[in-house]
Amino acid sequence: MLSAVYPPLALDRLGMNSPILHMKPVNLHVETPAWVQHIPFAWWIVAQVRPKLLVELGTHAGNSYFAFCLALRQIGLNAQAVAVDTWQGDEHAGNYGDDIYQKVSAINETQFRSFSSLLRMTFDEALPRFKDGSIDLLHIDGLHTYEAVRHDFETWRPKMSPNGVVLFHDTAEYGRNFGVHRLFAELSREYPHFEFHHSHGLGMLSMSPQPRGDLGLMLRPAGWRQSPLSYFRMRRERRIRRHFYRIGAALHA
Repeated sequence: MLSAVYPPLALDRLGMNSPILHMKPVNLHVETPAWVQHIPFAWWIVAQVRPKLLVELGTHAGNSYFAFCLALRQIGLNAQAVAVDTWQGDEHAGNYGDDIYQKVSAINETQFRSFSSLLRMTFDEALPRFKDGSIDLLHIDGLHTYEAVRHDFETWRPKMSPNGVVLFHDTAEYGRNFGVHRLFAELSREYPHFEFHHSHGLGMLSMSPQPRGDLGLMLRPAGWRQSPLSYFRMRRERRIRRHFYRIGAALHA
């Protein structure tokens, strides 16, 4: 009970001081640093969800995807991981040449080929390859307009397992026609959720109204609103955000 309200103990209770959060990434593409500071959280969420199937929509240079894959391998999960991307770019990521895909493909082949696959196609083209209710961890990081990210979530939502978790990158971006923040605010009224504000923002939703395990301690309930009784929750959340900011920043130092 004390760990639920006292922030330092809460970090231990939630496994946020685990050695897995201090691994060395297999690949850091420093030219695209936006996701680097979230890598320790990627390791933590894989350890919590223990997915049988992990899918990423929008991989670019692989900072996030290979972080997920490293955690899957390190923990020893019997899992499959799939990255979906055209590897051509878009209006937010910019357009880039085939060399990015070749580098990602080479790392995947040498490090993770036993359980990881790359699908070079659009998200909609990849949809029929996945069964409904099959995805345990989904990371959405494609085109970031409101219309695009809502389409991605709505079309892939049937593929999520009942206890699945969805991550959205760039929830703290408000310019250049970014609309992830708007969608995440809307979905937070319907799903348990949590958001990091650093490194362009990362939002997390649980498909289950009562998340299992330690996620239930971390996530805000659907439709949560701050009140005078939420002091300890807010204190714990600040501690969690500072913790992941600090260890993520160390990777980019």
